[in-house]
Amino acid sequence: MEPGRISDNISLLTENVKDYVNLRIDLLKLILTEKIAKLASFFLIAVIFFILAMFLLLFLSMAFVFWFGNDIGPAWLGALIVTAIYILGGVLIYVKRHQFFINPLVSHLSKILMEEKDENE
Repeated sequence: MEPGRISDNISLLTENVKDYVNLRIDLLKLILTEKIAKLASFFLIAVIFFILAMFLLLFLSMAFVFWFGNDIGPAWLGALIVTAIYILGGVLIYVKRHQFFINPLVSHLSKILMEEKDENE
């Protein structure tokens, strides 16, 4: 064997290994960027739906108070009924918070974060 030939092969091999490591680092950066983008879009959509739901709840509550005040009895009694419904709903949500919010949120976030890509993609 030629003495210069082995050193050339080792030099070429080290360059290829460096290129491979750099490509793997770039791939990990891209995967991390994709997962962060998915998480950000998930939270943005959740915030938008939360705000829309709060406005919907506000206007439905006001409509009930006005309807109750005009047709059934005093408006302040309608407001107390709405307040009681909110308190009962808050207690129910607090008691069932794991079932309604925490478990689905953890499940969805772990699905986003632990999703594996095919090597051929």
